[in-house]
Amino acid sequence: MKRFGFIILCLALATLAVGCKDKSRPADLPEDMSPCKITITQEGTPLAGATVELVYDTKMKYKTSGTTNESGVATMMTYSYPGAQQGTAKVVVTKLVTEGGSEGEDGEAGELGSDFQVVDAKYRKADTTDLTITIGQENVEQTFEVGAAVHDPVK
Repeated sequence: MKRFGFIILCLALATLAVGCKDKSRPADLPEDMSPCKITITQEGTPLAGATVELVYDTKMKYKTSGTTNESGVATMMTYSYPGAQQGTAKVVVTKLVTEGGSEGEDGEAGELGSDFQVVDAKYRKADTTDLTITIGQENVEQTFEVGAAVHDPVK
């Protein structure tokens, strides 16, 4: 009798585990994504706060991107799930900085600042960047240098 109760308990737990599967994950999101960390440096220094996006040679349904931390490292995510889709991709890097502006007083709005891109224009678009990465089944960690800082106003 104890064995029967144990079997029922195991079946109930297995059913519960299957029922708790993440239902928000799209069914067509690849299961074989690879862990991927990309480090971005500018003039040899880690570039924090940059957005890194992978644009694949073949059309991918889901966007793969990340934001660099203080060490310049972006952990790539695809549709908010960790990892990068397998294939060859262009690496696109942008970083927006706001200068000027002021805070308002007593809850009032202040003056707006001006926005600038600090990454060279050639790295900001898939059709001009020369940075590429190949994602396979293994863990990928790669560093890219984006050259001297620029001060391009955003229009």
